[in-house]
Amino acid sequence: MNSLLTDYEVVVIGGGHAGIEAAHSAWKLGVKTALLTMRIEDIGRMSCNPAVGGVAKGQITREIDALGGLMGLLADQAGIQFRMLNQSKGPAVWGPRAQCDRLRYSRLAQEVLSSLQGLTCIEGELVSFSRLQDQGFELTLSSGERLKTKTLVITSGTFLASRMFVGLESSIGGRFGAPSAELLSHTIRSTGIRWRRLKTGSPARLDPDSVDYHECEVQKGDTIPWSFSDRTTHELNNSGVCWITRTNLKTHQILRSGFKDSPLFSGVIQGAGPRYCPSIEEKIHRFGDKDGHLLFLEPETEDVSRIYINGFNSSLSAEIQLAAIRSIPGLTRAKILQMGYAIEYDTIDATQLHPTFEVKEYPGLYFAGQVCGTSGYEEAAAQGLMAGINAALKVKKSPPFILSRSESYIGVLVDDLVNVLLNEPYRMFTSRAEYRLFLRADNAEMRLKDKAYKIGMISEQDYLSWQSRKKNFQKIKAYIETESGSPEQVNPILIKSGQALVSERVRWIQVLRRPGIDPEAFFREVFPELQISRRDIWFLYAEEIYAGFLERQLKEIEHQKKMDGFRLSKNIDYTRVIGMSAEAQEKLNQEKPLTMGQVQRISGVRQADITVLVHWLETHSF
Repeated sequence: MNSLLTDYEVVVIGGGHAGIEAAHSAWKLGVKTALLTMRIEDIGRMSCNPAVGGVAKGQITREIDALGGLMGLLADQAGIQFRMLNQSKGPAVWGPRAQCDRLRYSRLAQEVLSSLQGLTCIEGELVSFSRLQDQGFELTLSSGERLKTKTLVITSGTFLASRMFVGLESSIGGRFGAPSAELLSHTIRSTGIRWRRLKTGSPARLDPDSVDYHECEVQKGDTIPWSFSDRTTHELNNSGVCWITRTNLKTHQILRSGFKDSPLFSGVIQGAGPRYCPSIEEKIHRFGDKDGHLLFLEPETEDVSRIYINGFNSSLSAEIQLAAIRSIPGLTRAKILQMGYAIEYDTIDATQLHPTFEVKEYPGLYFAGQVCGTSGYEEAAAQGLMAGINAALKVKKSPPFILSRSESYIGVLVDDLVNVLLNEPYRMFTSRAEYRLFLRADNAEMRLKDKAYKIGMISEQDYLSWQSRKKNFQKIKAYIETESGSPEQVNPILIKSGQALVSERVRWIQVLRRPGIDPEAFFREVFPELQISRRDIWFLYAEEIYAGFLERQLKEIEHQKKMDGFRLSKNIDYTRVIGMSAEAQEKLNQEKPLTMGQVQRISGVRQADITVLVHWLETHSF
């Protein structure tokens, strides 16, 4: 056995969604990268619901794709049902979602990573790491083998000192059938990095032959499905069917009878769970006035080998879970293939991280994903993407890559994580983004493609294709802004949308802005000769209907961009800033913000402190 294995520039720990994006992005930026995971066959495993996207999460997935990441492409290939959520509301809060074949998604992720020359996938368990004299890291595996790397990205998910619970029975593990990373958790704690315990859960999986589907409501995909990636060229598989049922008062009574043996209510589990994705027992406990809760029966694979009960996360005893499930319409004959369970695990306090996901007091060490206290595949993948990019840029001695709140949901996610001390798993919602009219699913490419190209995440061919598409879009927009239609041309469209008719020519852009206009029908019927994609139609439409709101917010966004672009040195000693409050000096020395935008969002720093700091920086250089 070699005492020292190959040197790497970036080593990523963990093969989940954060690890996949971290390894892929570091590889894309041309640095020597390795992905270390306990089992190669578990790369890309969808441990909970095999779905990607949704409200806000779909926007994140589109952003990952616009930045050159993998999640959107994988979801498009592994998807079995595609739906655009929130279509009853405006396009600013639409959320693309795909139910995926979990086995296919994992297999595709493994195939992609294994095919990348210069990216090495290693099967093994990291048990410890230490700092080298050159400021790199030496990694020790459970096998005794060692690796050397310049930067280390830990994406350990729910595996640090993890425990699983079914009723009062507990076992060691970070996922059903997978072990816990006990020694790595000990090593991280020994560095002095602050940590905490959180909790998540997973529902039971059912034998599909034991479900009475006729007692449930059928839920099919959209007639015309939306892809996540603008690089997807194949026809989407939209054949999957889901079903809807709901709990009832009898279900609730059975669940309550098991509370006395619940690890949540008995205090066995200390970690906080996700408030916005609670277990079924927490729903019953918190919302006792409800006579039922919706449940979604979702296939885990295209051949429907198992059924996932979305909305029924539980850590109650096996007997209680089975009895409660069998009280639900459509599930009275249910056979459970895998019992629901809760997981309690170590996470770090993410306020110890820079927006690059590098630990402030431990240069070269990065964390990303659920280990940072988040919940969801999409949030994890976004962090992995940013951590991998920044680890590679650090190796290349290039400036860090940071996205602001005003230009992406990823920017909102990062800013919230590194500036706000969380007391529960973080989940993205559209309400968290103050500029959500700008951060739509339809314009992710317009916001982020150029940035991705500048740092090397987008190939020349992809970028030229994007430029061509953008020029075509701008040409079409200019055309409908200048050309007009006669009453004979315009009124049939207005009649269909219930609008007042016109008696003189009107510019086509004014017609498109009318309430109730179907933008796809508008272009298909009026301009069949124009070559414009469905996504660009909705982008143009959204830009027009939100134009007044966007214009009013533009000045605020420009100011925020300037503040986020005002870089600060990590070497500033804020106690030297005369006139700044002692609280602000203490907070800034502790947080070591990288931009003035971050300074604005640190609790305890007032506007007067910021004004003093700006004036002080004018006479001091770093």
